[in-house]
Amino acid sequence: MFFSDIVNQHYDSLNEVDLQMVKYIHEHPKEMTTMGTNDFAKICHSSKSSVIRFTQKLGFTGFSELRNFLKWQTHPNEAKEETIFKKRVFSDAQRTINYLADNDWEAIYRALENSRNVYLLGTGVTQQNQAAELQRLLLLIGKPAQMIPVSSQSNEFKRIVENITEEDLIFVLSLSGENQHLFNVLNVLSTHRSTIVSITNMQNNLLSGRSDYSLYASSSRSPNPTDWWLQTSSSFFLLIEAFAFGYIDYCQKKN
Repeated sequence: MFFSDIVNQHYDSLNEVDLQMVKYIHEHPKEMTTMGTNDFAKICHSSKSSVIRFTQKLGFTGFSELRNFLKWQTHPNEAKEETIFKKRVFSDAQRTINYLADNDWEAIYRALENSRNVYLLGTGVTQQNQAAELQRLLLLIGKPAQMIPVSSQSNEFKRIVENITEEDLIFVLSLSGENQHLFNVLNVLSTHRSTIVSITNMQNNLLSGRSDYSLYASSSRSPNPTDWWLQTSSSFFLLIEAFAFGYIDYCQKKN
């Protein structure tokens, strides 16, 4: 997969400023391989934060990962040492661990404790596996959870939504947090005023912006364009396990 393919996949989430950045990248591929974030922002008449948001919309963790991806396309031999994908598993795990150590989820635990029903919604195959693991752990804890179908047009979804109230807690799992089908679901859920907890990649995204609470894990795409289908996901299971076991600690501390 090439950069243009990635842009096409996420085109609907790109704004006018993002498209100007895409245009510059297409016209100056060689310059991009040595450029820093601030330099790119200045050339595109934008800000560093806008550049970072742009790269994250495309599924990269930041500008450095985008630059390495472009470097592989332009100079595959020079980029070879930077594309050891196994290391991404370790770095993503470490980033997630650092995030877990610095966050307090007591407010989410209170919402979970006081919830009437708990629902889980995963937008992709990997996210549905993660949701199933969270469902298993919540069942062991004593907080059974029900899976919600992704499609807002399915009879199952419509039937579940009929009974959702503001006393219910909904976990929504999405890698990018930018899935269009997901927003159709969120629009329906928002009318019922239920509490939403998003679980997404460690980046700013529309899903986390529309959620009451947000949980994050780090996930990286393979830097090799020919391995476009590879992306780490183990850190999400680390997050889910830490969250579930943290809830046990929360309950024991209260008692």
